[in-house]
Amino acid sequence: MRKNLYLSELGISRAIYAGNFVTEKKRYRMYQRYKYGFDYRDIFNIDASFAEWLYSHMRMYRENSIHDEELHTVIFEGNEFSIGEAIDWIIQKTGEYLRYKYYLDTHFDYVTRHPFKGKMLCRLNPSIREYLEDYDWSEEKEHEVEEDYIKAGRLFLEIMGYCWL
Repeated sequence: MRKNLYLSELGISRAIYAGNFVTEKKRYRMYQRYKYGFDYRDIFNIDASFAEWLYSHMRMYRENSIHDEELHTVIFEGNEFSIGEAIDWIIQKTGEYLRYKYYLDTHFDYVTRHPFKGKMLCRLNPSIREYLEDYDWSEEKEHEVEEDYIKAGRLFLEIMGYCWL
């Protein structure tokens, strides 16, 4: 997968985007890309792939849209959102989910299993160090982040008809 500006701003390394850690079967992946337009890495971790797509595309849309996002509103779970508010909410919740997903893996790999690698990674990427130090890792928070991500996906389905440049 190519570099993604918005994922990089979250501190997520290109090497660990949804399926980039898979390096074997290069010829087979090239054949799949030729035949389908994507390879099996995109469906290996489909929740993360969709979160990456939704986050980066909503960020780009927000930065480049020339329309008045306050003109239309949608009712979602009893709350009224303007399209702009909905996009901001989707960006916030999807970004939180991505940070949770990748930094939870980072916390396990580089704090629990390989503390030396973790210290080196934290020196090279200060956003990972800050996140590991500041984030409240609880099961309640984990459930809340995952539920909000699912809601963000449903809210996207509600507003996607209004999102065009």
